[in-house]
Amino acid sequence: MTNRLYLGEVCGTTVLSKTSGQGKTTLVLTVEKGVSASWDKSLSIDAKYVNAGMGFNVTKSYTVKNETRFEVPAGKRGYVEAYPLYNRYSARVSDALGIFMGNITALKPVGVCFNQWAK
Repeated sequence: MTNRLYLGEVCGTTVLSKTSGQGKTTLVLTVEKGVSASWDKSLSIDAKYVNAGMGFNVTKSYTVKNETRFEVPAGKRGYVEAYPLYNRYSARVSDALGIFMGNITALKPVGVCFNQWAK
């Protein structure tokens, strides 16, 4: 596996935690959860080689932690949702002869994304 490329941060789609409340209030959401790393398993390659190429364990769970506060205006209902934040990586995979087999991507949990709104 070669040419690991950092592709930036991306928010996941699985809700880690959420809260809501009627304003005027301040919603506080504190999150501390274990989130599993993941990788694209479309190529037949052992995870230990992916770990070495990516520089982190793609089968491990990482603890992510963060907190947010959201001021909900009077007369509105406020909502806060927390999602995992990942660093996204890509790498080229070649066989033992150096023949290109394809690209794989991997996600490493690094934090928490928050979505907050009032209506």
